[in-house]
Amino acid sequence: MSLTMEQVQLVTQSYALIARSPRSYSELFYHRLLLDHPFARALFPDDMTHQIVIFAKTMDVLVQNVANLDSLRPTLSDLAKRHVKYGVRAYQYAAVGKVLIDTFEEILGIGFTPDIRQAWEAVYRETAGAMIADAYCDPGHKPLE
Repeated sequence: MSLTMEQVQLVTQSYALIARSPRSYSELFYHRLLLDHPFARALFPDDMTHQIVIFAKTMDVLVQNVANLDSLRPTLSDLAKRHVKYGVRAYQYAAVGKVLIDTFEEILGIGFTPDIRQAWEAVYRETAGAMIADAYCDPGHKPLE
């Protein structure tokens, strides 16, 4: 997995702004996800407080390692396999990615440039692609689709 140095910088810099926003991107993300994709409601507990915190911490780790996403491969693989157990299907990753990136755009407004969007799309494509490959394409694992 690799991104350009410019993409790494754009992700890192934009995330610093997103994380400092008075609006919690993690709360907004889940609000939008559950509103736009009701299928997801069954995947989460009624009280989303813990999930919101865990998601933000996961994003922190992702951004801290964005220059070397390969180092996260074992963690992403484990996370993906847990998602399978929760009932997540491979095709649902696209909807989640769109909501995440649209959430970042909502928070940054006009500061969310096309280059920043492309950088985040590259990060999501790389991470989701690795997760899907490990959790749904494992010869010893039967896909849910």
